[in-house]
Amino acid sequence: MTEEISRRNFLRQMAAGAVGVVALGTGAGSVVRMAMPAAVPILALSDGVVLPDPTLCIGCLTCEVICSRVHKEQGLSALPRIRIYNDDTVQVDPEIIEHYPDRGTFTQRGCKMCPNPECLYVCPANSLVVDPQTGTRYINEDKCIACGRCLEACPFEVPDEATARNDEVHHQTKRITYDPENNVYVKCDLCHWREGGPACVERCPVNIRIRQGIIQSNHLCLELPQSTPENFAKLKAL
Repeated sequence: MTEEISRRNFLRQMAAGAVGVVALGTGAGSVVRMAMPAAVPILALSDGVVLPDPTLCIGCLTCEVICSRVHKEQGLSALPRIRIYNDDTVQVDPEIIEHYPDRGTFTQRGCKMCPNPECLYVCPANSLVVDPQTGTRYINEDKCIACGRCLEACPFEVPDEATARNDEVHHQTKRITYDPENNVYVKCDLCHWREGGPACVERCPVNIRIRQGIIQSNHLCLELPQSTPENFAKLKAL
């Protein structure tokens, strides 16, 4: 254990110079991006990706709570990998208005399982992993050195944390979040170790009621379709 901790500390110190940065533009408005490898390998797509439908969300936070719980039980960071935000631009589905009146309007945010994930390419500790069975892109917390390269590289932001439904402060700005308690970065891993797949999809009360036929819908609030380019294009808007 001491040897592994020493290795992680060494890699943390080296991370500052292990990956270069490229400045795009000049002056105060310039954007700093991580230098990509000269030859980027083509990765197999993830078998699935959590595809939300904000029009069906009731803001109950069940997905956040169960996400936190199953990861904690697995010995991982308890920070939720999905987060719900208030969003008054969402037009709620009539079925939701009928069954859950005055619930509010919300959007869900989670990792998009990018076909070519920049976070993976810039990690100096190889802690960003592609699961060989499912293709899930996830962070191996045992290897994470908390350098923050993945967060810097992630191109997908989240809404202002002040609009978060749960009022918790994680200082989250991207789909990757820093956990100061465990000193690791976390993101959706599709609960790849669970036989039933992502707990958020399984436990969402709207999903359960749709499956029971109580709420009529041709799809779920949180779905796990194939991670195709078409579905990734849908996720770009979320």
